[in-house]
Amino acid sequence: MTLLSLLRAHGEWVTQLRESLYGDGEMTEASAGDDQSCALGQWLGGLAVRYREMPEFRSCAEIHARFHRRAAYCLWLIETGRRTEALAETHDSGELRRLSRALVQSLQLLNRALPKHAHRDRLLAASRHE
Repeated sequence: MTLLSLLRAHGEWVTQLRESLYGDGEMTEASAGDDQSCALGQWLGGLAVRYREMPEFRSCAEIHARFHRRAAYCLWLIETGRRTEALAETHDSGELRRLSRALVQSLQLLNRALPKHAHRDRLLAASRHE
């Protein structure tokens, strides 16, 4: 997947969450909290074996997990009748919104670091065959 397609997938997931927060969607607290079920989570999971030692990867994966936990919390707020509090999370000053922005930034940093890491891997592999 390209960075653009990952960012688009994240945006679409956030739209589905927002629809659920406003009562028009079907996302549940449990599904929102599952950071492996979305396209970005699956992409990160596929990279985990190869890139887990990269600080940029670890940061992106951690922010992604925190974002999903917060999304689940927002749906829990809805379920417990605290709609105003849940919707405030989607505003610019809300924690959910802050985590979403941080996730996009960390994904961009990871995207910049991956080619350097792959180049280093190729150099290491070549030096082992000499």
